[in-house]
Amino acid sequence: MTELNRVDLGSVRIHKQVIAQLAFMAIQEVAGASPIPKDFLCHLKELAGTPCYPGVDVTIDGNHQVMIDVSILVQFGDNIPEVARQVQQMIRETIEKTVEIDLKDVHVNIHGIERRKP
Repeated sequence: MTELNRVDLGSVRIHKQVIAQLAFMAIQEVAGASPIPKDFLCHLKELAGTPCYPGVDVTIDGNHQVMIDVSILVQFGDNIPEVARQVQQMIRETIEKTVEIDLKDVHVNIHGIERRKP
């Protein structure tokens, strides 16, 4: 009989804020998309030491499946559905590669259009 050497190092837990931060950063990597700007409440949270990622909502259901809802701004003149698909893909790839979580859904809401920066 073969005995397996097993070492239990414990568990790894990833906070929802980490997933939100990764999604927020992934949005910034897509050309033509940007996260919605921080509002006054968000700035107050950051002054209190709590990170704030506006427009990013991470939900974990009863089956431990992760869903992400993001609200973004799209640059004027870009194809909105294409930018939204790229955001979904970038978030999915970033989360799955970085924290090895299979996402159930990534929902992208277009919050507005912004002018191109000179």
